[in-house]
Amino acid sequence: KLQAVQDAFDASTKADAEAAAALNDARSKENSAVAAENEAVAAENSAKATEADAIQKENAAKAREADAVAADEAAKAKEAAAIEAEAPFKAAQAEVAAALAEVQAQEKAYNEKTESLKKQSEEGGVVTRNKAKVSLDAHLAEDPLPLRKAKITLEAANKRADKARAPFQAASEKAEAARKVAQAAREEAEAKAREAESARQAASAAREQAEQARAAAVA
Repeated sequence: KLQAVQDAFDASTKADAEAAAALNDARSKENSAVAAENEAVAAENSAKATEADAIQKENAAKAREADAVAADEAAKAKEAAAIEAEAPFKAAQAEVAAALAEVQAQEKAYNEKTESLKKQSEEGGVVTRNKAKVSLDAHLAEDPLPLRKAKITLEAANKRADKARAPFQAASEKAEAARKVAQAAREEAEAKAREAESARQAASAAREQAEQARAAAVA
């Protein structure tokens, strides 16, 4: 009987130990599961915060992009207006330059004729030389003053045209420079907007993965 009691006691002690071990194991697993769940929740919250920040930055970058695009378009419009305003003065200058070139061509023709008649008056037979000399005298007797005066007048007109066009030319150059700056700003803003969009997409993907990990930890 004593042995039976001892065996029963040993069996009970063993059962108690096994039950305690099972309880400790269950508690350990529960604690691990809770810790894993808490970690997953924290990671999910962090991913959501990162995504929210990325969305905010993306929206800000796109807003700056829109402003840069508008500024670029406005600069292009100003440049076009400045070029259009300058156009009549460019045309006037071109007309003056063409007229001046014509006067210079006439003067060149006059000088060439003079040289030709001089040469004829010095070469060939007597009759030919005398005839050429008469023609030369008549040619030289013609007053070239109108030709010179026209040239001076045209040169002065050309200078006046340049002076009149200068402010418009400066405006065109200024508008062109502003347009280049605006275009560069637009390109930079567009690039940053694309970068922000990519960052937001990556943050959204990370948030989705964190949600899946949290769901797996809870299950």
